[in-house]
Amino acid sequence: MTRPPPEDSFPHPSLNALPVAVIETDEDGTIRTWSGAAERLFGWAAADALGKSIESLELVHEADLQFVDTVVDRLRRGHERHLVHRNRTRSRSGEVRHCEWTRVLLLAPRGERPSILSYVLDVSAQAEAETALLAARAEMDGWLHANPEGFCGLDRDWRITHWNASAERMLERSRLEVVGRELWTLFPELRGTVFHQAFDEALADGYSRTLEARSPCSRSWYAVTAVPSSRGLSVFFADVTGRRQLEEELLSALIKDAGR
Repeated sequence: MTRPPPEDSFPHPSLNALPVAVIETDEDGTIRTWSGAAERLFGWAAADALGKSIESLELVHEADLQFVDTVVDRLRRGHERHLVHRNRTRSRSGEVRHCEWTRVLLLAPRGERPSILSYVLDVSAQAEAETALLAARAEMDGWLHANPEGFCGLDRDWRITHWNASAERMLERSRLEVVGRELWTLFPELRGTVFHQAFDEALADGYSRTLEARSPCSRSWYAVTAVPSSRGLSVFFADVTGRRQLEEELLSALIKDAGR
C-alpha cells in the first residue's frame, strides 16, 4: 500500500538545481525524500514518487538488480556505513543511464531500523568515454602486438610498461622478464650511449628523436624512434643490419669503380 508523503517531504525549490538526485528511503524502502535532480534523472515527479516503495519505480536496470540488492543489504546489516557504486538505471520512459550512487546509512533511535540517504549522479558520458578508451586500448594493443617493429613503453622512472612480440624476438627477452623492471637494470650496456642520450633529450624537451646506431651489445644496427608523452616514452625500433650491410657493400663497390 502506498503511504501518503509527509507534509515536509516535498523539497525546497532551490534543491532542484542540484546536479545530483537526493533520495532517502526508510527502513521498508519507502521514499521519504525525492529532490535535487531526481525528477530530471528518473522522470518521476516528487508527487508521484514520495510515499512509494523505491522498488516499485524499477529504477535499477534488471541486469544489475542482484548487485544493487547486495549493496543495500550490506548497509542494512550494518557492515558498512557508506558505500559508493555504479550501476545502470532505467528512467520512467525507459531510458538507460549509468549512475554513481553514494549511499549513507543514517543513524536511527534505538530499536528502529535506519534509513538510507542516496546521492545519485549521472555518469553516462564518463562511462561511455571509459568504454571507448578500453576499446581503443585493446585495438592499439592488438596493433602493437602485430607490428613488425619492436615496441617498448617506458614510464618516467624508466620502468618498462609495454613490450611487444617483435621486441621479444629481436632482443631475446620475454615480456614476463622485462615488464615492470627498470630499463637500465636489464640493459646496463645502454647507459651513456647515443640511445640513452636520445631518450633523455626527448623527455627533456618533449620532441621525438630518431636515430640509427649499432647496438652496444651486438653487431646489429637499429633504427630507433623515441616518442615522449606525459607518461614517459614510446620507443619503436627495427633491426636494419641487412640494409646497412647492403649500403656499405654498395658504397665499397662505388669507391672501387671510381678508383679504376
